[in-house]
Amino acid sequence: MIGKVLGKRYEIIKKIGDGGMADVYKARCLLLNRFVAVKILRSEFAKDAEFLTRFNTEAQAAAALSHQNIVSIFDVGREGDIEYIVMEHVEGMTLKEYIKKNKMLSWRQSVDFAIQICRALICAHNSGIIHRDIKPQNIIITPEEVLKVTDFGIARAASVSSVTLTGSTMGSVHYLSPEQARGGYTDFKSDIYSLGIVMYEMVTGRLPFEGENTVSVAIKQIQEAPVSPKEYNIAVPLAVENIILKAMNKEQSKRYQTANDLLRDLERAKVDPEAEINMLEIVESEQTKKIPIVTGDITKTAQTDNDERIPKKADESKNNSKESKKTVFWAVITSVVLVAALIVGAVAILYPGMFGGVSANEVKVPDLLGEVYEDIIDQYATKNITLTLVQTVSSEDYEKGEIVSQNPKADKIVKLPLTIEVTVSKGLAEISLENCERKGFIETKLALEDMGIKVREEREESDTIAEGIVIRTSPGANATVKEGETVTLYVSSGVGDKKVLMPNLVELNIQLAKKILADNNLLEGEIREVYSSKQIGTVTEQGVPSNSEVKPYTSVDLWVSIGEQPQSKIVTITIPQNKDKTNIKIVADGKIIHHATHNSSEGAFDITINGKDSVLLEVYYDDVLSRTMSVNL
Repeated sequence: MIGKVLGKRYEIIKKIGDGGMADVYKARCLLLNRFVAVKILRSEFAKDAEFLTRFNTEAQAAAALSHQNIVSIFDVGREGDIEYIVMEHVEGMTLKEYIKKNKMLSWRQSVDFAIQICRALICAHNSGIIHRDIKPQNIIITPEEVLKVTDFGIARAASVSSVTLTGSTMGSVHYLSPEQARGGYTDFKSDIYSLGIVMYEMVTGRLPFEGENTVSVAIKQIQEAPVSPKEYNIAVPLAVENIILKAMNKEQSKRYQTANDLLRDLERAKVDPEAEINMLEIVESEQTKKIPIVTGDITKTAQTDNDERIPKKADESKNNSKESKKTVFWAVITSVVLVAALIVGAVAILYPGMFGGVSANEVKVPDLLGEVYEDIIDQYATKNITLTLVQTVSSEDYEKGEIVSQNPKADKIVKLPLTIEVTVSKGLAEISLENCERKGFIETKLALEDMGIKVREEREESDTIAEGIVIRTSPGANATVKEGETVTLYVSSGVGDKKVLMPNLVELNIQLAKKILADNNLLEGEIREVYSSKQIGTVTEQGVPSNSEVKPYTSVDLWVSIGEQPQSKIVTITIPQNKDKTNIKIVADGKIIHHATHNSSEGAFDITINGKDSVLLEVYYDDVLSRTMSVNL
């Protein structure tokens, strides 16, 4: 496959991945001179007519999605018996690889990642597209930690004809919603469930349901409740824990109803990690019902109509009146005592220190801030208190090795044994300064500030370095600086009246033209692609006339040939009259250019054919090849 050119346009360079349904290759688009990813369907799917019909329909729908967190689809085509889809090439690793590399992600990073995935789902759901296979393997992380969800078209196409509980789907079944596992109705909330599992895996480093085979995992998806993520990662805050569990609710009606609802809670948790999340009403059991408080006339009893008609003696009436007053008195006293006892009991449970300190198996959380972590680990271990280091951070207020924060906080009464999570200062980080010469001032400034280094700018004239480019730094390259220290960037302010002669670049190959610009201290401007009879990649026009005098580092726009403009011709396609409706697919040189259902009443329709010289046209009626024709353009 390496070196093969698909569709006379996509040159296969190397294999970069594989999956259950397709192999992925890095390729170069010869027309636009850019890298793309080409996903080639495995032969068993390429031969499945039902799958291909669904695949092409869904891929066309997915191609309409435009969002920074979704991998763009550029093209779908066929070359002989090869079915392929062309998409945006994204440098990076899958979220699955990232989790495996980092073991367990912080809850903040997990929430940030979940927000990006959620935004991708919102875009797709608003267009009526359900992904149906959300999993870390289908999410790519760029070096800038931008997440991009892929496989919208291929995942949905496979949902009917391809996803079965076999070994080949072991990776997917761990993320399937219960309704998918049982073959029931799926909707947008199925994607939300899968995202809940992805969030669970990010904060715990493990999957909620494991099994020896796909069937056992699927059964757990349907029947078993997940262990709370907090059991595996105590640092997970309440809001994040509840968001994950709500997203993973077995019942669709009790999950988040839309990705927008999930996004709102994620953004809220990012600001307030202990925020209350609406988990839907929980019905009280008999054991947890509150004790009723007596109100109203407690002496009034139910009597039959006959009882009410029985006359009472005067003495009995007086005695009953006295007894009633006594009953009311003691009932009120009993109620007051009972309520007071309940209040005192509750306070004693929540604040045991108010009644004489703590019990034998309880302890007040010590204040560890400012303590040297390594010096006190063993000391507290003897008290049945374990100190767990969760992260190290830079700090101006604490020396290296000192505890910056703790969870739980000091003075809280808790039961033993106790685990305290601590964050420890690594002091002010020491940074080895990279060589910043001949880099842009803005990008260099932002990069240094991201590392906690302050930047001062000094301007200098230069005959050899363009305006806005760093000439040198102080301190110089490879020097060691600490966070908060200042680095001076000496930046070129350009040249005075010095001029250079503009070379003639027309008729040259674009790569050679760029080299000549650089050799003459000129900058490459916008590259504009144009149709031309000249060879592809040839400069047809330049933005600055040749032999004119310009300042050094002037930006020069170039017009580059992408070959002759394709010719077009209108072809009339007749619609069969022996049935009311016919599904018609038209393939031009191996690429589907039309696929729709037509009524016989239309009679015929016109379609525009683009290409060069001649195009081989194939016409399919209800997926059966009816005729082929060569169209001369």
